[in-house]
Amino acid sequence: MSLAESASAPRARRADDQRRRILDAAVACFARSGFHAASMQQICAEAGMSPGGLYRYFPSKDSIIEAIVERDRAEVPELLAPLLQAEDVVGALVEAGVRFMSGALQTEGLPIYAELCAEAVRNPHIHAIHERCEQEIQGLLVQVVRRGQDLGQIDPALDAVEAVRLLSALADGLATRLVLDPGADLSGLTPMFERSVRRFLAAQPEPGQ
Repeated sequence: MSLAESASAPRARRADDQRRRILDAAVACFARSGFHAASMQQICAEAGMSPGGLYRYFPSKDSIIEAIVERDRAEVPELLAPLLQAEDVVGALVEAGVRFMSGALQTEGLPIYAELCAEAVRNPHIHAIHERCEQEIQGLLVQVVRRGQDLGQIDPALDAVEAVRLLSALADGLATRLVLDPGADLSGLTPMFERSVRRFLAAQPEPGQ
């Protein structure tokens, strides 16, 4: 490694740390106030940074939102790739759905998810980024469902693309319900979520069996 490379490595790590600090602060502000009500000044205060320091990394609030989406997108392959090797494909899908809902329901997670969906409807640029993320997730899940069909664990008559759309809608809807309904609890809904998914995907018996 050259001297220049040795010197640049700490700077790159510091830049990554600063970006992460800003994004974490933005998530907290967006969860409290929403994308539009939260100001760059609030994000600066939450991050403990000057406006000049923040604008060095993110020139606008939209650029921060984009970075949050991209950060989440980058984690998708790592989270879903193990499903492509799972012995119990349906069980792995159930577990992934529960992990999604559990992660979304962290203190600040779901409000940001809901805000992002709303912003994607209003903002074409955010919609395009969100769509890329969704396509990657859906594409991986379709591969998982088709693998389950090949292994005889999932009904081969199901359209894999439409099945994934329905499963995603179920997970999205339950996650939102848990925030909107104070009496709802993930631990109480998880067994019914698993039952619904397993029954929906179950390979159908041959006629006469």
